[in-house]
Amino acid sequence: MARLRTEMRAASEVSDTALLIDLRSQLQSTQDHWFALLGVPADPSASVMAELRPLKSVRERVLQTLTLIGAPASQKTIRAVNEAFFGGTPLSSARMASLRRDEERSFHSHRVVRTHVCPALLTGSFRSARSVLASSAWPLHQRLLAPGTDQVNYLTMAVNLADAAAGTAGENHGDGDAINALLASIAANIPGLPGNKPPSAARIREVAQRELDRTLPADLEDREQAARIAAQLPAADQMFGTSTSQNT
Repeated sequence: MARLRTEMRAASEVSDTALLIDLRSQLQSTQDHWFALLGVPADPSASVMAELRPLKSVRERVLQTLTLIGAPASQKTIRAVNEAFFGGTPLSSARMASLRRDEERSFHSHRVVRTHVCPALLTGSFRSARSVLASSAWPLHQRLLAPGTDQVNYLTMAVNLADAAAGTAGENHGDGDAINALLASIAANIPGLPGNKPPSAARIREVAQRELDRTLPADLEDREQAARIAAQLPAADQMFGTSTSQNT
């Protein structure tokens, strides 16, 4: 049973649904047989089914975190936000490093239509931005990085994480202290927030939103203009960037 659970986790990591279903069936059968040997009826209770439920893959966890952030983010930021807000086993930096290549292969295979983890793209060249990830579910302009976008995305993240910390958005299974520490580190880079003591989530949201309202319009115009040009590119280039073989 331990071996089957390990294989289920590995199948979940690569989103191999067919193998996952087969291994789950094997595990159920093996567990029923084990219960029979012990003279204990197989228990179909919720606790047993919860044990059989596959873990989320790295791709699913990254997409979950990007949805919470609401903007493209670096791998380092995604790991920090995921650990603070969702807990569980930390995202592996090695696995995240190979995720983009895996996602591009999956996109070209056309085996499954799904939301992909893809790189953010630079507006000047439409090449992939190094180590900055986005969700393919977002419109093209949201996946582009213009000269002023880094600050806009940072402020967007601050607003969304402050909302989540206050319990008004997102799914919060993380550690309160870790969330507060993360928000304090984010607040340190937002103009208008004092550095003598950690501000509240509500205060972070207020100041970040005010600054976002000031900086977003010009940046959005730049990205929407670039998106109209990028829309002429092949679908794969719109998703993973031009000259992708040079940006792995």
